[in-house]
Amino acid sequence: MCFAYPEVFLRAALTDLTASPADWMSAIDGSRSLSALTLPGSHDTCAYTVDDRLARTQRATLDAQLHQGIRVLDIRCRHERDRLAIHHGGIALGLSFDDVARTCGQFLAGHPSECIVMSVKDEWPALDCTRTFAATFAWYVERHTDVRWHLASELPRLKAVRGGIVLLRRFASDEPLGIDLTDWPDNATFDIDHVATPFSIQDQFRVPVPASIPHKWRAIDSLLDLAADAGGARWVINFCSGTGMAAPPAVVAFGDTQHRGIHEQLAERLAARLQPCGTMLLDFCDWNGWRLVHALIDCNSLQE
Repeated sequence: MCFAYPEVFLRAALTDLTASPADWMSAIDGSRSLSALTLPGSHDTCAYTVDDRLARTQRATLDAQLHQGIRVLDIRCRHERDRLAIHHGGIALGLSFDDVARTCGQFLAGHPSECIVMSVKDEWPALDCTRTFAATFAWYVERHTDVRWHLASELPRLKAVRGGIVLLRRFASDEPLGIDLTDWPDNATFDIDHVATPFSIQDQFRVPVPASIPHKWRAIDSLLDLAADAGGARWVINFCSGTGMAAPPAVVAFGDTQHRGIHEQLAERLAARLQPCGTMLLDFCDWNGWRLVHALIDCNSLQE
């Protein structure tokens, strides 16, 4: 299926902000809260190391994603022998949390105007551990002294977290640690209201067959409407990802000969009406020369 992009979407992205997507936050007023920004993110950020049709969700490396403007990372771990191995479900991705922290630290050292929001999830049952997941996470924080973490529970403003990483916590902790999103149901659109800033999240990832893609798009589209109206009063997180045995992530993202993919439909909506979008997590975020990522960055100029 051929999709004709409206001319407005093909304009040079970032013209309202900065010439480089690696430093796009440098043009953003630091008094703005993260919930009020349009933040491009990647779903299952590190699942670029495997060729499994159901497990692979990215093609670009973590470093490339950061340099092209991705600012929300979806990091999923298995607690193994008191270390955190990066996983997608039960599939090991051949990376450790050391690799993730090191890459993020190096990026932020070179781009101090930026911040990274990192969702860290306990993804798979632990193996041969003598301490909790939270204790091992704290060990990594102490180990990587060059990385500045924002581990408070309140929603920060950008100026307070430039050069640092904001933790969205999806693992158990006996002590306050980051923004607590552990109350996260499976395959749902839901609200979390017990935190300092309320969240509205769409994570309906089950797309059994390509004919189910329109249902997934309606879920995304509905939360885009909410983000446009919320004005940052809610942190809206919208997963554009989906998968099923007959509709692996690449088919959901790109479509097939009979069904339009999520990427084309999102591109069409952004071309028709550029608007605040909240946090958008994409599969295969490098699609079409990173056009979706750059267009989402451009949405921030609407509120400057």
